[in-house]
Amino acid sequence: MREIRATHEGAAGSGFREKNSNNILNYILKILNRNLLVATVSGRRYIRAMAKRKRQQRYLKEGAGAGLVRVETLVPVDGRDAILKLASRLRREARKRAPEPKKGIDVEEVLAKVRALCLPVSRRVISETDSDRLLVTSVNVPFANRIDSEGLAEVIRTGRIPPGYRGHIERFLGEIPLSRLLAFFDRHHIDASTVAKFVREQGGGLALHRPDLQEHLRVLSGG
Repeated sequence: MREIRATHEGAAGSGFREKNSNNILNYILKILNRNLLVATVSGRRYIRAMAKRKRQQRYLKEGAGAGLVRVETLVPVDGRDAILKLASRLRREARKRAPEPKKGIDVEEVLAKVRALCLPVSRRVISETDSDRLLVTSVNVPFANRIDSEGLAEVIRTGRIPPGYRGHIERFLGEIPLSRLLAFFDRHHIDASTVAKFVREQGGGLALHRPDLQEHLRVLSGG
C-alpha cells in the first residue's frame, strides 16, 4: 500500500509540475506576443511619421512651398482681409520670379505652344484670360459638356458641384499642376481657407489624391 501511495503521489506531483511549467510557458509567450505587437505598431507609426516628415521637407525645399515661410502675428479684426490679400500678392509675385520646375508632359504648355504657332504674324502676349482658357481647355478635354473658368471658380467658392460636372472638378483639382492651380486661385481671388474647406467637404466624394495640394493648404492654414 505504501508503494502504491508513493507512486500515486509522485505522479500527482509530476502532473502539477508539468501543468505549472505549461502555465509559465504560456505566460512568457503571451508577454512576448504583446511586446512584438507593440513593437510592430510603434514601427509602423514611426515609418508613417518619417514619411510625412520627408514629404513636408521636400514640399518646403522643392515643391510649391519652396521659399515660403509661415508668419504668425496679431492684427485687428478689420485688417484680416488686407493681410490675406497682401500674402496672396506676395506669393503670386514669388511664383513669377521662381523658375518653373521640370516635370512630365504639361498639357497646358503644349497647348500654349500649339496656340502660339497658330497665331498670325502680329503675335500678342498671352493674357490672364488666355491662361484661364488654356486651363479650362485641359479640364474639358474628355467631356461633352463644358465648364468655363468662372464656373470652376464658383464651384470652389460655393462648395457645390453642379450635376454632370463632378468629373471636371476631379480633373481640375487632381491633374492640373499645382503652380497653375495656385495662379488660378489668385486670379479669381479665392483664398486658401476656401479651397481647404472645399477639399475637406467634397474630397471624400471625389476621386482625388493630391498630397502636394493638401500639404500646401495645410501649411498655409497652419494645420
